[in-house]
Amino acid sequence: MPIFFMNSMFKVFNQNTHDNLQIQQINLSSEIRENLYNSISPGMSYDQVRSIIGWDGILIYENNIDSADGQIHEKFYQWNNQDVYLTDYESQRGDVINPYWSVTLRFQNDILLNKASFNLQP
Repeated sequence: MPIFFMNSMFKVFNQNTHDNLQIQQINLSSEIRENLYNSISPGMSYDQVRSIIGWDGILIYENNIDSADGQIHEKFYQWNNQDVYLTDYESQRGDVINPYWSVTLRFQNDILLNKASFNLQP
């Protein structure tokens, strides 16, 4: 049975070629918190980071860069709790708790170079 991942919260799979696609929500009991984020450091491979976090990130950008030292394969991955962005006015207010969190990691040739986070809980 082929499995196609839509994002880190849902997966789409086809039971057979004549059936309709079904969407099943994945219950992620894990959450990336500050201490987990802080255990991720530049120089790690994607596989090392994935084993710390516990699930695959979403590939949000990929590029090949020609350099004097050869080709650089660059990838940006994101992990978050919703795989959507909050853009409404209510989510911007200071007195409303924003449940959205995200972690974005930049890899070159499978080595972590930079990391950024938003709204991680302690």
